[in-house]
Amino acid sequence: MISKLSKLYKKHEDIILYIIFGGLTTVVSFAVQLGAPRLFNASVNVSTVLSWIASVTFAYVTNRIFVFKSKNSGFAGVAKEAVSFYTARLLTLGMEFLIMWLCADKFSSFFISVFGLEKIDYSSGLFSFFDGAFETNTFIFKFLANILILISNYILSKMVIFKTKTQNC
Repeated sequence: MISKLSKLYKKHEDIILYIIFGGLTTVVSFAVQLGAPRLFNASVNVSTVLSWIASVTFAYVTNRIFVFKSKNSGFAGVAKEAVSFYTARLLTLGMEFLIMWLCADKFSSFFISVFGLEKIDYSSGLFSFFDGAFETNTFIFKFLANILILISNYILSKMVIFKTKTQNC
């Protein structure tokens, strides 16, 4: 049984590690997204930018070292890889901005109503963590956006950024 699990892990190591570090990246992203308004009175969009910077930096380091085990070295090789990584993440940031703007900002009242979030008692229980329906709605769409982004970022990282080709400069 352990041998089978070991073979399965080796076969899908990059996907497994990507999911683990993607989950940790999501924790970083959520913490900043929900913490920025409380700490800095930041808007949804400012919180999203801060969330992106923190999570992409964390993701680059962990993807480079642990997931795709990049062999690029030297300033030029690492710089090209980092620029590619951040550029790809800018594309998915645009996707996240669109989702968050439409669902958590522009049409938040609609989604709050659709999900019945205004009917929840936020003073106790599971939802007491959230500061009302607007923050709960933001959390829901942040979660959904992150699933789409996780998949998109894996594909871009695997196929474009961390290809096995090594560059030394």
